[in-house]
Amino acid sequence: MKKPVIVCIDDEPDVLNSLKIELKKAIGDQCIIETAEGGADALELLADLQADEYEIALVLSDYIMPDIKGDELLRQIHESSPDTLTIMLTGQADLEALGNAIKYAKLYRYIPKPWQNEDLKLTVVEAVHSYLQDQKLTDEILKRQAVNEELKLVNEALSASESRLSQFLEALPVGVSVYNSDGSIAYFNQTARELLGADTISESTAEQLAATYQIYVANTDELYPPDNLPILRALKGEFVKVDDVEIRQEGKIIAIEINTTPIFDASGNIAYAIAAFQDISDRKQAEKILADYQRTLEAQIDERTEQLQQAALAAEAANKAKSTFLANMSHELRTPLNSILGFAQIMEPSPNLTVENRENMRIIRRSGEHLLALINEVLELSKIEAGRMTIEPKIFDIYRLLDDLQDMFQLRAQNQELQLLFQRDPDVPQYVRTDDIKLRQVLINLLSNAIQFTEAGEITLRVIKLESSGLIDLLESPIACFDTTTSIRDFSISSSNLATVELREEAEDLTVPSFFLQFEIKDTGVGIASEELGNIFKAFVQTASGKKIHKGTGLGLNISRQFVRLMGGEIVVESQLEVGTAFKFEIPVGAVYTADIPAPQINREVTGLEPNQPCYRILIVDDREDNRQLLVKMLSPLGFRLQQATNGREAIERWENWHPHLILMDVRMPVMDGYEATKEIKARIQQREQEQPENGEINISDPEYPMPKIIALTASTIEGRRSFALLVGCDDFISKPFCKTDIFDSLNKHLGVKYVYSNSTDFISTGDRNNVSASPSNAGLAYLPKFPAEWINNIKQVIRSADFDLISRTIEEIRDDHPEFAEILQGHLDNFDYQKIFNLIAEAEESDHADQGGTN
Repeated sequence: MKKPVIVCIDDEPDVLNSLKIELKKAIGDQCIIETAEGGADALELLADLQADEYEIALVLSDYIMPDIKGDELLRQIHESSPDTLTIMLTGQADLEALGNAIKYAKLYRYIPKPWQNEDLKLTVVEAVHSYLQDQKLTDEILKRQAVNEELKLVNEALSASESRLSQFLEALPVGVSVYNSDGSIAYFNQTARELLGADTISESTAEQLAATYQIYVANTDELYPPDNLPILRALKGEFVKVDDVEIRQEGKIIAIEINTTPIFDASGNIAYAIAAFQDISDRKQAEKILADYQRTLEAQIDERTEQLQQAALAAEAANKAKSTFLANMSHELRTPLNSILGFAQIMEPSPNLTVENRENMRIIRRSGEHLLALINEVLELSKIEAGRMTIEPKIFDIYRLLDDLQDMFQLRAQNQELQLLFQRDPDVPQYVRTDDIKLRQVLINLLSNAIQFTEAGEITLRVIKLESSGLIDLLESPIACFDTTTSIRDFSISSSNLATVELREEAEDLTVPSFFLQFEIKDTGVGIASEELGNIFKAFVQTASGKKIHKGTGLGLNISRQFVRLMGGEIVVESQLEVGTAFKFEIPVGAVYTADIPAPQINREVTGLEPNQPCYRILIVDDREDNRQLLVKMLSPLGFRLQQATNGREAIERWENWHPHLILMDVRMPVMDGYEATKEIKARIQQREQEQPENGEINISDPEYPMPKIIALTASTIEGRRSFALLVGCDDFISKPFCKTDIFDSLNKHLGVKYVYSNSTDFISTGDRNNVSASPSNAGLAYLPKFPAEWINNIKQVIRSADFDLISRTIEEIRDDHPEFAEILQGHLDNFDYQKIFNLIAEAEESDHADQGGTN
C-alpha cells in the first residue's frame, strides 16, 4: 500500500527545505513529503500524484506567492481532493483570506510565520493522525456497509431458498414426513398425505403410526412393530432403508419403500428425523422421480458453471493486470538501460581507450544487451502458464556464446578465488540451430547458482555432443533427480523431430543431421540434501543453503526447466552435501550447412556525413535529460543541427518555429505525450494543405519548410505500441534501448542521409568453422576470397617481421581486387593485432586448399 503524501508549497526554496526537514523529524517515514515552488507547480504535482493513485493527506501552503494566493490555491486543492487537510503558513494573511480558506478549503489550522518548530510538529502530527483516523473510519464504514449488504443478500437468498425448498417438497412425487425429536409429527407433504390416505394429519406420534395409518409388515396381517418403525429408529440415530412395508386403504395394498435419516444440531443431538417413502409398485413413478432429480442436478450444474465462468473472468482480469504491471516495470528498466547501452556504444570506439578498457567496454555492452534480452524474457514468462511461450530457433555461434559467458562470470569467480573452467569437446560444432536466448539464460542461471553456493574450489561447464539422448543412463545414478521419468521415450522421439532443419532446395537428396548437446555445470559447493532434490525445480522453493544466504527468489531453476523443456530437452541434477552439485541438461539441436552460416559482421564506425548534403535539422523530444544527451552525443559530432524539447507541447512550438527535417519523439512524457504531439503536428500540416488555393501546390521537399518525418521512441513493450504509433501518424518506430545503427539507419531510410566511415573496421570473427556440419566432408569457408599463393607466403613473412609499414604496403596490393577484406586487415593492423591478421590469412589459405580438394 502506498504511503500518504504531504505537499509543502512556498515560493522560497529555503523555506521549503527548512519545512521539509522539520516535517521529516516530526513524522519520519510515515508519509512521503513533496514540495512545490508556487501554486502552478503545486497543482501540477497534485494532479500527477492523484493520477498515480497517491493519497494526499495534508497540504501546507504559504499565503503570499507570486502566481496565486494561498487561500485561492487551497480552495482549488479542496475541490480536486476534498479529503485532503490544509494548513496555511504565513505572517501576512488577513481575516478575509483566512475566512475564505476555512469556508472553501476545509482549512485545518493556521500557523503564523515564523513558526515554532514544536508547534509545527504537533500540528502536522495531529493533522496526519486525524486524516488517517478519518480514512480508517471511512474504510470501516464502507466495510460495515458491505457486510450489511452482503447479509441482506444472504437473507434474501435464504428466504428464497426456503420458499423453493417448500415448493420442491410439496411438488415431489415422494412422500416426505418430518418428525420432532419427541416423535411428534412436524410436517407431511402432499404426496405423504395421499399415500397415507389422510387429508389432515392427526395428532398421533411416531409410535402410533402403524395403527393410525394401517401400516403392515409386507405380506402379513401384522401391524408393523412400533419399536421397529424406521422413523423411530432414525430418532435413535440410525440411517434406515426398508422395503417391507405395506399400506392398506379401502382394500388396496400399496408397497412402500421408506428411507429415514436423523438430523443433528450443532451440538450433535438429534433434532429431527426425516422419512421419505414411495410407491414401489409402479416403477414408472420411480423413473419420474429420477427425472425430477435430474433436472434439479442440471440446475445446480448450471449454477456452478456460471460461478466457474465468473472465476475465469476474474482470473483473466488478474492476468491482464499482471501483464500491465510487467510492461510498466519493463519500461522503467529499459529507460536507464537505453542510456547505459547508448553511452557504451559512444565510448567503445574512442581512440583514448586502451585495448583492455575497450574490451571491458564491450563486456559492459554485451552484458547490457543480455540484460535487455532478460527484460524481454520476463514479459514472456507469463506465456508459459498460458501455453503461449514458443521457441525461436536460429543459427548462432555457440563458441562465441560460451566465450561471452566466460567473460561475464570470470571476474566474479576471481573475486571469490574460484577457478572457472569451460570445456568443449572437439566434436561440438561451432554453429547450431536452436533458441540461443533461452539457452543463454539457462546457462546463466546455473552458472550463477554454482558460483553463489561455492566457497572454494572450482566450477566447470562442459559441453559434449551426443548422437542420441543420454538421460536414460543418468537415471541409473542413485543420487540423480529426474522430474519426468515417464516421459523419456516420448521426449527422445519429440526432441528428434524438433531438431530437424528444413532442407535447402539444392540439397534435397541429403538429410540434415540432428543430434543432442549435453551441458554439465559442476561445482564443489555446499551441495543439496537428498530430501530436497525433489523440490528444487518447484517455483518459489529454496533449499536450506539458499535460505541461509538470503538470496534469490526460488524461480531460477523453475524457469530453467521450463526453457529446457520448450527447447525439447530435459534437465537432471546430481548432488551430495559438502561435495558439490552437477546439473545436466540435454537439448536437441539442428546441424548447419556452411552455406547457411551468416556472413561475418562488419561494424564500420560512422565518423561524419558525406559532402554536398542538406544541413539536416533534427528535433530531439524527451523528458529525460540523459536520453536527450545520448542522442545529442550520437548526432552532434556528425554535423547535424539539433534542438531539444522536453514534452509534446514544446515539440510543437519548436516544429512551428524551426521546421526540422526529422523529429525523434519519445511517446511517454508529461504535459503532452508524443502521440498527441504527433497527431497535432500531422493535423496542422493537413489543415494547411487544405487551406492552399486550388491551383496552389505545397512543396514538401522545400529545405526551409520540409514535411517532418516523425520517429517514435519508447521503452514500453506493451503489444500494439508500434501499430498505434503508425496509426497516429508516426513514420517509424524504434524501441529503447536502441543502438547507434538503429538511429543512423532510420536517418538514412527517411532522409537519405549518407555517411562517411572510419578506416578502422571492427571485424567480428566467426571463429573456427571446421566443426560445422555441412556434409560428410566439411566444405571450406565460402565468404573468404582466394589469394595467390605467392601473396599469402609474402604476407606471412611480413607479419612475422612485425614491420607496420611493410605489412600495410602488402595489404594494399590486394585492395583493388578485394577492398572489403583489405579494409578488415587494415583495421586489425591499426590496432596492432597481428594475430588476427595471421588467423584470417590462415583461414583463407585453408579455405583455398579445401576447395581444391573438393574439385579433385
